[in-house]
Amino acid sequence: MSNLTNSRSFANNRPKGMSRQTLRIWGMLFLAAGIAGQSIIQNVILNIQSISSADFGKLLEDNNNFVMAAVAFLLQLLMACAIPIFTFLLVDGFQRTSSVKNYALRVAGVALLSEIPYNLAMTGKWIDLDSRNPMIAMALGMVMLIIYDHYSGKSFKNVMIKILVVVFSILWVEMLRINDGMAIVIMISSLWFMRKNRSLQVFGGCVIMFVCSAIPFNPTYWLAPIVFLTVHFYNEEQGEENKVLNYLMYPGLLLAIGLIAKYAI
Repeated sequence: MSNLTNSRSFANNRPKGMSRQTLRIWGMLFLAAGIAGQSIIQNVILNIQSISSADFGKLLEDNNNFVMAAVAFLLQLLMACAIPIFTFLLVDGFQRTSSVKNYALRVAGVALLSEIPYNLAMTGKWIDLDSRNPMIAMALGMVMLIIYDHYSGKSFKNVMIKILVVVFSILWVEMLRINDGMAIVIMISSLWFMRKNRSLQVFGGCVIMFVCSAIPFNPTYWLAPIVFLTVHFYNEEQGEENKVLNYLMYPGLLLAIGLIAKYAI
């Protein structure tokens, strides 16, 4: 009887909302859906990479191919939903970490570790120089946060430095052809500047993701503003986690799906 009472007491006292780990799991589910959609459906089943735009139109004349293309697009919408979640977790983690240096090194390590698996999953090639994985933009975002924190004052000099950091970061991600890079660095900057007001973060984040879907036109971001509302339910609890698993989950997911698409289908 006492054990039952203790269990009910724990359930009643448990913080409501979503912990960091819960948000992270949702983000990984969105990523898994999108990666599978591109790696397996687009690259293997439809073989979109090897056909021209004109041939793609002919491909969609087949009902089965049309359905598969629609499913692939839906999964791409889900993958973009991970951007608001992981950019928010990066900014929140930066504010909470006991060692910014170690945090930055871990993010940079995941970015480097993910590059080859990302190439495999997205293109079916081990080496691809046409684009970079989004974790590189997250690592650049860490550098941005370090600079923002160092120049935290509101003097003219500090404001100009922050503006230049945003501009040059956007130029860097475009020059390096980092997938989703512009949306990531803009979102990280915005979440940092709105960090003292959660409601403002949610509203501003929704607006920014909507703008990113319109300029330049990118329909894969259409669902992302809605998913940003999950941040509103963040309860600031860490949740049960395995730190090593959390950091290896993304490159591991890319590698697993990439290998399945390349050798098992």
